[in-house]
Amino acid sequence: MIGMPKRPTAQVLRLALPALALLLASAACEVQWGGGRLAFEDPSPPEPEPAAEEGEPAPAPLPEAPLLYLVRLGGAGQGHLAAIARIAGDSLAPLEFPTPMPEEFTERFERAFLPAGRELALVVGGKRIGSVVVGEPASDRANCLSVASVQAILPPGISVPEIGFAVPLELSPVRIGRAIDRRPSNRMVTFGPVLAEQLLRAEGVARPFLAQRMALEAVAGPDTLLEMAATYLINDSLAPGPPRGDAASLFFLARRDPTRGYLPVWREVRTYGTAEGKEAFAYLEWLKLNGSRFDFVKAVRGSNEGLSASRAPEDWRSRLSLTERRFMWTEPPECPTLELLTEAISG
Repeated sequence: MIGMPKRPTAQVLRLALPALALLLASAACEVQWGGGRLAFEDPSPPEPEPAAEEGEPAPAPLPEAPLLYLVRLGGAGQGHLAAIARIAGDSLAPLEFPTPMPEEFTERFERAFLPAGRELALVVGGKRIGSVVVGEPASDRANCLSVASVQAILPPGISVPEIGFAVPLELSPVRIGRAIDRRPSNRMVTFGPVLAEQLLRAEGVARPFLAQRMALEAVAGPDTLLEMAATYLINDSLAPGPPRGDAASLFFLARRDPTRGYLPVWREVRTYGTAEGKEAFAYLEWLKLNGSRFDFVKAVRGSNEGLSASRAPEDWRSRLSLTERRFMWTEPPECPTLELLTEAISG
């Protein structure tokens, strides 16, 4: 039997490769050739994800980072935090989110800003005193951003604060310090009511001598002299609800000048009755971001409690005269942060 003549290997490959090209043109595959395996991959780009159906709205964008968080802690350093504002340079901007809030937005927000194990700097009294580590987020109230559990990490000798702020590590000093003692001095206790009566008289409030002190505390200033934050009310209290009749509220933040005494750098005076509803303020905390100082107060408006903040002027380190400061940020009333944190702790 006469055998077929053997063709050179190069000739065999020339004849076989066009067939292989036709076979593999439409998909990737793996073939066996001469005892070995050859893998061929499709060089064409991957198929694009299917576009949203016509008329389907695009997902709502997440807030731009970085965010500012309010933290509430218990005695063991365990607590909760919630995002309250967007840090926009040397200002604060409101958080924007869709209402009603879809579940997919909540999930994206938690992945982006509240991943388990994330470390944030814990700031109290304008200083970083430690860190908090994010635990599990939870969204318990419809149309409000999630609240996350946290664990505080504090150096030895640092007491656990009840209220503080959390910011991204890159926005906080690396060095950890200690917050000041917030208890008012005897000087503040003595001169607080004198300044309160002067400010109420200047605003034309009737019977300013009836003002009762509801809150008084020391606040760290830009120098070694402490500031004084105080709330005085006439015919009312700081508890949510209507006043007992015609009422007035005074909040002030005052700095001490060694030669001129206490000078107010921020004041809010309100007069109201049962029809208008109360509007009173109590000092909460402060922090410095990108060169600006922000003082936060708890605002009691009618039966609601919320947060508001004022930014100090650019020359706040040296200015001692009366400054016209106004609220530059107020949280929306639908999702009061303090109330959400209280609910999370009690729940």
